[in-house]
Amino acid sequence: MSWLSSFSPPFADALKNAISAADRTSPPVAAFDADNTLWSKDIGEAFLRWLIAGRILKNVNHDSDVYGDYERRVEKDRTSAYAWAVSTMEGLRLTDVRLWSAQLAYAWPNYRPLMRTLVRELKNEGFDVWIVSASNAWTVQEAAKYVGIEPDRVLGITCDVKDGTVTGNVQIPITCNKGKVEAIQKYIGRRPTLAFGDSLGDLEMLEYAAQPMVVLDCALPNTPLSNLASQRHWPVQKL
Repeated sequence: MSWLSSFSPPFADALKNAISAADRTSPPVAAFDADNTLWSKDIGEAFLRWLIAGRILKNVNHDSDVYGDYERRVEKDRTSAYAWAVSTMEGLRLTDVRLWSAQLAYAWPNYRPLMRTLVRELKNEGFDVWIVSASNAWTVQEAAKYVGIEPDRVLGITCDVKDGTVTGNVQIPITCNKGKVEAIQKYIGRRPTLAFGDSLGDLEMLEYAAQPMVVLDCALPNTPLSNLASQRHWPVQKL
């Protein structure tokens, strides 16, 4: 496993041990958060800003501070805020949302080569690799292709679609905090051997996995999750 040398020693050791100890009666699962984990920045929020800037959303007042409203919602309750952000796409054609998402994902400059390597090598080791994201699933599905993960291995926030048009009815579970675990249980049906995340929005998923793995931005040396990782002796990789 020469590829492990690219990672910090504690992170590499935890990966090696988890790979060696994985139950092979069925493919072991590796679950990744997306934003600020597989890539830097938040592609879901970038997509929302683009929709707002283009005055594309049909059921918001574009003369008001729509993104500011979103940020205030996040401060109060991130799960409901992330769901609201996706529900603002009500009335858009899903084919358009997918096309715009593909364009953004192609132009997105923030993919992390080291995480792409990690995904590739885990798949080579027989892992079933998934993304569990609190961003809208349609945009993350397009971005997943650029880190080597199949779109059908993406769990994210979506709304029901009727006659090809996005509705405002957000599907449950909402993939944030405990909703990430609920989605894993519902759609994957196996406890992850490895889980990777960068924020407290990933905490329950990290706790649920056999081996939690924390990914941090070098520009943010101290975060609530980094402090918790230090207390719990979880391996950390800074990028």
